[in-house]
Amino acid sequence: MVRILAKISRYWIQRYDLFSKYDEGIEMDEEGWYSVTPEEIAIKQAERCRGKVMIDCFSGVGGNTIQFAKVCSSVIAIDIDPMKIAFAMNNAKVYGVANRIDFVTGDFMQLAPSLKGDVLFLSPPWGGPTYSKVESYKLDMLLPRDGYSLFQTALSITPNITMFLPKNVDLAQLEELAWLSSPPLTLEEIIPRISISGRIEGIERVDSLTHESHNMTMTRSMKLKKRSRLKKEVKSSIEKENGSSHKITKYWIQRYDLFSRYDQGIELDEEGWYSVTPEEIAIKQAQRCRGKVVIDCFSGVGGNTIQFAKVCSSVVAIDIDPVKVELAMNNAMVYGVANRVDFVIGDFIQLAPSLKGDVVFLSPPWGGPMYRDVQSYKLDMLQPTDGYSLFQIAQSITPNIIMFLPRNVDLAQVEELAWLSSPPLTLEIEENFVGGRMKAITAYFSCNAV
Repeated sequence: MVRILAKISRYWIQRYDLFSKYDEGIEMDEEGWYSVTPEEIAIKQAERCRGKVMIDCFSGVGGNTIQFAKVCSSVIAIDIDPMKIAFAMNNAKVYGVANRIDFVTGDFMQLAPSLKGDVLFLSPPWGGPTYSKVESYKLDMLLPRDGYSLFQTALSITPNITMFLPKNVDLAQLEELAWLSSPPLTLEEIIPRISISGRIEGIERVDSLTHESHNMTMTRSMKLKKRSRLKKEVKSSIEKENGSSHKITKYWIQRYDLFSRYDQGIELDEEGWYSVTPEEIAIKQAQRCRGKVVIDCFSGVGGNTIQFAKVCSSVVAIDIDPVKVELAMNNAMVYGVANRVDFVIGDFIQLAPSLKGDVVFLSPPWGGPMYRDVQSYKLDMLQPTDGYSLFQIAQSITPNIIMFLPRNVDLAQVEELAWLSSPPLTLEIEENFVGGRMKAITAYFSCNAV
């Protein structure tokens, strides 16, 4: 108990800001202390929804749920953690509104198809108090899914959406949520307060540690000018790719993380947008192979290939899709390294017996963005064949193998690849971060240091 009190003491001092009836029996777990919405803010958010049927998708210990129940016709409070639901029910009883709330223990993303309501409230986990340490908080840092996926899921229920976000959130990304919706939503940015109700009315950015707020108003001329410029830029770029704006928007926003020279002529297909290795990670992986002959077995649109070509003696880039090979060649030319790469259209598994190199780089398809939905990603989920088979084929070329894998991969299986080899291989696992968030892991196998 002393250990927990030491962690929550800074929040406990502000307990009456969180719940004015704290002394009447309010209960919270440790996470609840730093994630619950301060009561004053929750009251203002609820006023925007008076008389409506509310869906509180990440209700936690009930801070918002209680205030919605005071003024709304009914409230559905959802949380995946049964303990939090128990706390929320207790706290709602303290405020005398439990009879106006339907409490549901479950995953909002899975429940969404069966939900109906007038307004949907999204206050997903921000990643703990460390969110405030990043200069610009990105929507893909939200948990358990990125903000774009959450927003699209919410739109399938109602266009009236309220989002509660960190004070350092990237406002440009919020604007893009609004005008890339179909039909587009309008945006007026006022801090503090966020409401998306057929249109985005404002943005509330509050520090959950100090509850400090900031006020900012954009004039209509500023809004329209900025939105017009951004919309024209995004629309032309996305149409250039493949016209699937709703599918690639979240990745397009991060385009410079994928290719710093994006504006100089980089080209991607739809799969390339979500499968290419972010440039910062690709650079680090390439540094481990300096001066070597590298075989990039699933080169895709060339993210890794380009970085290998910068520092390695030569690169063999293989992909079974001729369109991807063409795109990779174009992108390598943008970076001025195409002459250091041998591009091959073919199946790595079939080509393996004829390949020679110092290092094999394996970044096979993970199965699309849905890989994140499993708690523990297994090697047999890799494509076009399981990770064990791919690893054995790679070993027939060289014991120096790099595997780029999902962040939720089963590490015990990765370790087995090393010590079940003959002779056993050394293994180094590197966690890969971009923008302060873990994106993937890279496993380096070798008989000696790669």
